[in-house]
Amino acid sequence: MTSYLIGIDIGSSACKCMIVDTTLRVVGESEQPYPTRYPQRSQAEQDPEDWYLSACRAIQSCLESSGVKANSIIGLSIAGPAHSVALMDSGGAILHPTIHWSDLRSTAQSDRLEADCGETIFRTSLCRVNPAWTLPQLLWLKENRPATFKRLRRILVVKDYVRYRLTGRYQTDVYDAIGTQLYDVHAGVWSEALLGLVGLPVDWLPEVRPAVDISGGLTPEAARATGLLGGTPVAVGSGDSVVEAAGIGAISPGHCVLKLGTAANVNLVMREARASPGAIVYQHVVEPHWFAITATNSGTSTLQWFAETFGQVMASASGKPAHELVEALAAVSEPGARGLLFQPYLQGERSPHWDPHLRGGFIGLDRQHRLEDFARAALEGVAYSLRDCFELVSVLGDPVTKLYLIGGGAKSRLWSQIVCDVIGRPLTKPVVQSAAYGAAMLAGIATDVFTGWFDAQNACALPSEDLRPAEAMRQLYDNAFGAYQALTQVLRPHARNLRRSANEER
Repeated sequence: MTSYLIGIDIGSSACKCMIVDTTLRVVGESEQPYPTRYPQRSQAEQDPEDWYLSACRAIQSCLESSGVKANSIIGLSIAGPAHSVALMDSGGAILHPTIHWSDLRSTAQSDRLEADCGETIFRTSLCRVNPAWTLPQLLWLKENRPATFKRLRRILVVKDYVRYRLTGRYQTDVYDAIGTQLYDVHAGVWSEALLGLVGLPVDWLPEVRPAVDISGGLTPEAARATGLLGGTPVAVGSGDSVVEAAGIGAISPGHCVLKLGTAANVNLVMREARASPGAIVYQHVVEPHWFAITATNSGTSTLQWFAETFGQVMASASGKPAHELVEALAAVSEPGARGLLFQPYLQGERSPHWDPHLRGGFIGLDRQHRLEDFARAALEGVAYSLRDCFELVSVLGDPVTKLYLIGGGAKSRLWSQIVCDVIGRPLTKPVVQSAAYGAAMLAGIATDVFTGWFDAQNACALPSEDLRPAEAMRQLYDNAFGAYQALTQVLRPHARNLRRSANEER
């Protein structure tokens, strides 16, 4: 009987499930959406129950559509985003909606932590304080929801909560432990000093295990909910970015991944940990390597915002989906958008600026500009943000030897070529690019189907598409990127003042 592996990715807005055989051939896929709620301006919340239910439904759907039988599944693994945590009492009940990584409510706490002990936090966690991290989010909870914080006894990052519901095991891996900003990277333990900043006892935190260890087997309740057999092995798993990178082959120092997802990342595999104020440094699932992430808040969410803001009426009139309209409009414009520049800071910014107050704008506007120029400028603006990240991360480790382009935005030929031209380097686009695929590969390592990540990569032959930058675009985009960087620095203090004025008026 053929054996199969399951990989699950709890994404920003949907759970993706993938079934592969032991040669890593994809035999089934499914996706189940779940909501993000926005209770107030600059706030974003999710319900951990939605993560679990969407995962169960995705597994059921994948089994049904593929025809794979539950008794042929030999292991599964889960990936998911860092920082966002389920807030639980001693019995595992959810106490408060999860504060999403894009939520800015803890900006004041983040600013205070940075001012009071920013150097200690950076030195211990290798990452700067920012509202995206769990540490300032927990401090916000303590100061603004004291009754809830008093009942708090457990916190679990996204993938760990889903695995907890599947196995009953209270665990995490090093990658997601680092992502809470409560972990001492050098000592390899939870940091009592960082926990003390928010008043958390060490025993409230989960056990830290290697990502490729088996966490436990499916409980009878989880087996009924998923359609799988009780006792099916579940790996500890790891964060979506590093699992996705390993799945496409970014497993050696010098390999770099550009991801055009809801948010966008530029991620570099490093031989050793090298801290940078502009980057996030994690342990790679391929030990002993490390993984530097430069993360911008602006990715395909920028295209969605543009479509909702500028394209809805025209989309309705044309009968095309809004995102297709944006791309069609951008294709009518010309490289450089006729001198129109867009800064895509719609939700503050992470790398390389780490400024939650930063805001975006269109610059260089004159009477000649039309809607298609705004669309082109939006796509180019995200590409400039990626280059900002690439220039930071590319000097942290070994010279960059290979660049991968992945993510939902990479499905657009136009946007992919814009990114390639702006970065000015050849890019490889894997046909199969999903954290769910990397998670299935990790499940194979955890269940001894593969001896490690290099063995797993040798077992599969992923097709890919190669992109090359247009030499004719180099000077244009170099000049535009220089203007983009300079304008960001000029506008930063004004963005903070405008935010303060807007808050005072409300």
